[in-house]
Amino acid sequence: MHLFEKILSPQPRPTPPSKPEKIAWAFFDFANTAFNTLIVDLVFGTYFLRVVCAHRTDATWLFGWSLFFCQTLVGVLSPLLGALVDVTGSKKRVLSISYAVCIVATASLAAMGEGDVWASLAAFMAASIGYALAENLTASFLPELASSQEIGRLSGLARALGNVGGFLSVAAVYPLMSPGFTLANSGAIRLIFLLTAVIYGTAGLPTLLFVQERACPLQQAGKGAMEASLVRLSRTFPKLCREARLRLFFSAFFLYSTGASMVLAMGALYGQMQIGLAGEEPVFLLLAIQSGGGLGAILFGFLEDWLGSKKTLQLIVWIWFLAMGGFYFVQDKLAFYVVCAILGMGAGSLQAVSRAVVGILAPKNEHAEYFGLWGLFGRLAAGTGPLVFGLLSQRLHSFHTPMLASFVCFAVSLGLLSALPKLQSQRIE
Repeated sequence: MHLFEKILSPQPRPTPPSKPEKIAWAFFDFANTAFNTLIVDLVFGTYFLRVVCAHRTDATWLFGWSLFFCQTLVGVLSPLLGALVDVTGSKKRVLSISYAVCIVATASLAAMGEGDVWASLAAFMAASIGYALAENLTASFLPELASSQEIGRLSGLARALGNVGGFLSVAAVYPLMSPGFTLANSGAIRLIFLLTAVIYGTAGLPTLLFVQERACPLQQAGKGAMEASLVRLSRTFPKLCREARLRLFFSAFFLYSTGASMVLAMGALYGQMQIGLAGEEPVFLLLAIQSGGGLGAILFGFLEDWLGSKKTLQLIVWIWFLAMGGFYFVQDKLAFYVVCAILGMGAGSLQAVSRAVVGILAPKNEHAEYFGLWGLFGRLAAGTGPLVFGLLSQRLHSFHTPMLASFVCFAVSLGLLSALPKLQSQRIE
């Protein structure tokens, strides 16, 4: 009980952010990347298709639409939840709830076996929603912990720590996964769900224990707070159309995130179907992406504080655009791993720099609301990318040609970023 009281009790006089507090905040990136890499990218989808739905033919359809439903629901909820926690000053409390839901739902997947189709999908969706909401809420603490001069650096270092988490978590579960996703090895695969819940819970705990709630509550939770949140949103959404910097940034963010999600979500499948990766090779593909992601997040986090957010974003999207040429044309496995590591650099830095930009744009006392918009467009992009790829693949009967759609996304986003005005902090330091 004492632990939960410490997490949820308000800080009457928050102190200026310290280095240990910033490190504690960064550890939630470790937790988030471990969960996303293991559950979403690597384990659950394959386990669901090959074990849970061993005798069904609609498994791919069910899994694809469950992902799209989760991303869309989180996207719709994020702005409202962000506005609500800004009004009530309850970011940390709601973060704790989302964190707990993710842990419990992830651990419950360990009880799912052959035939548990709907129960496993429900647990997976609950875990994914808890994870996604927690990721948005954690990001909204960033502008409170870093000045506009160091926000890119802190976001990049946190993202790099997240890539370390993804790499180490894959290495930790590899012995359990190496015998394959078979009914005979299903017991070992189920242990991965328990291990992921432990990793996520342990890595996320420092954030809940040591990051202070600095938002000033404007209203107590209840009907009045909900009405105030809706009023805020009614003013915020028109800003997206009225203010060029918001309109251009979030449009570009949606497009380049759609292109990136298309590659990252389908990369392992593309590698198997087009490049001929087999057996344990898709695991090495994810390790290459995580390794590149850690390096890119650190490098571009520092570059952002030096070059500025707009130039850094343009540079990263150019790297994506050019590296996609290699992704599309190479057929050699080693060259494919190298290209994926370069794309991983772009993936880690794209997330980190975008998060820092939202922190710069967000006015004081509206941090969670703006990161809710970030969550809305990010989640819609995460659902749209794989869905577009899947539709094009089905229509064209190809895994190769649909990747050209990502070129279009990156090309148009580069045009939007070139028109973006200089980004200036909306905060009073």
